[in-house]
Amino acid sequence: MRFATMAEAFANIGEDFSLTPFDTILQPLLEETLQEQGHHKWRKGTILIPKVLVWLVLVLTLRRDLNYDKALNWMLSGLRWLTELLPAHHKIVEDGAISHARVKLGVSVFQVLFAKLVARLRPLPADFHGRSSVVFDGSTGTMPDTEANRDAFGQPPARRGAAAFPQVRLMALLGVAHRVLLAVAYAPYSGKGTGERALLLHLLTQLGCQGLLFLLDAGLYSVELLWHISQRHGEFIVKMPAQAQPKLRQRLPDGSWLAELTGKVQDPTRPPAANGRRHWQTVTLTVRIIRIEIPGFRPFRLLTNLVDPSISAREIALHYHRRWDIEIAYDEIKTHQCATLRGQSPTTFRSKRPDLVKQEVYALAIMYNLIRALIRQAAEAHAQDPCAISFLDTLQHLIDAAPLLTACPPEERAQKCQTLLRVIADCVLARSRRPRCNPRVIKVKMSNWPCKNATHKSETRDIVKELKIIDVQP
Repeated sequence: MRFATMAEAFANIGEDFSLTPFDTILQPLLEETLQEQGHHKWRKGTILIPKVLVWLVLVLTLRRDLNYDKALNWMLSGLRWLTELLPAHHKIVEDGAISHARVKLGVSVFQVLFAKLVARLRPLPADFHGRSSVVFDGSTGTMPDTEANRDAFGQPPARRGAAAFPQVRLMALLGVAHRVLLAVAYAPYSGKGTGERALLLHLLTQLGCQGLLFLLDAGLYSVELLWHISQRHGEFIVKMPAQAQPKLRQRLPDGSWLAELTGKVQDPTRPPAANGRRHWQTVTLTVRIIRIEIPGFRPFRLLTNLVDPSISAREIALHYHRRWDIEIAYDEIKTHQCATLRGQSPTTFRSKRPDLVKQEVYALAIMYNLIRALIRQAAEAHAQDPCAISFLDTLQHLIDAAPLLTACPPEERAQKCQTLLRVIADCVLARSRRPRCNPRVIKVKMSNWPCKNATHKSETRDIVKELKIIDVQP
């Protein structure tokens, strides 16, 4: 049945619309969130009702290569071509309607929806001696160069003035086993309280650390951070900066050392003084130090509160390599999920208003987690490792299938979704990431790294055999 106007079509399909195959996970959470936020009856009788609008905002982070109108047309293309429910009009809504509706909807719906989705995807599987590995790391995201975005987020300095685009500073917590974003925070690029450590401490106050093993880079090292993790019954492995000098106490049979790490942290029992000055207390942590050597790299030290001698130093050193999974996740999001076509602004976010950029941060995290959840389902159903399935290939299959599955009759939808999961499970990476090692070179000479040439090829290295635990110098 074809309706004469878009309003008539949406009056019949809008209330029941959901984007398959993501709806099985998200749709109940979406309806619950809209009910709690009081938006379930908002804009009733119009085309962009909240349920459709939320799905559209999520689609905008999936189809970064399309503008607003084309993204909406793609989302509804199955209903246009397979069921012919939509009238033969190219434009579904008027210019500016989507932006106006996004502003009215706000950020909190997506913030709450992200939190509910993370809770739905937990508990995390244990991947290291009964602990679930998680990784904190920061990144930045570019956005359109508008005055509002510049005022809200700022621009990085450059040799000649400032960078081309404003940037938002991002901090994320990634669950390693299934590569799921567990928490996100954002701040202006620069200013007091906007650094990665400040965002990390902000996220820690919202987390329960019991059973979590934090893998941290040397740039995030601080006694205060490690103390907070320990006080919340979490555990950590962090790369030690050269200036850190704990006091060595006892050498263990595997070549590692027990040591004491002393530093100052803010005293939680004493509020700041009237002039804003904070009160500090001296704390001491019992830690373990492991010095590692890999051929071709400088030796480095790891610091951990995993002092159980049944966990060997070698196991800890090899497991720390999983910290790089968050870099892979950032690459999947910023390079592939947010990919643009030539002639388009090559920015991570598309929004020209700061409030919509914040909305987009959570929408981007939600959509990434939905894709990762489908990869996990496919991997579990077909005995595959979810981290060995290609994100890029999966993304392309989802883009091809989503409009068709959305318009598919309900009695056929389950079977076709199972077919999609089989296709995703078959998207195994041709070369496993773990043994792969690439030379540290660049294509365009912009730094001190050598330029890439024909001699620079990927090679396979057996880090398990090459890694050595060497004695810490007293």
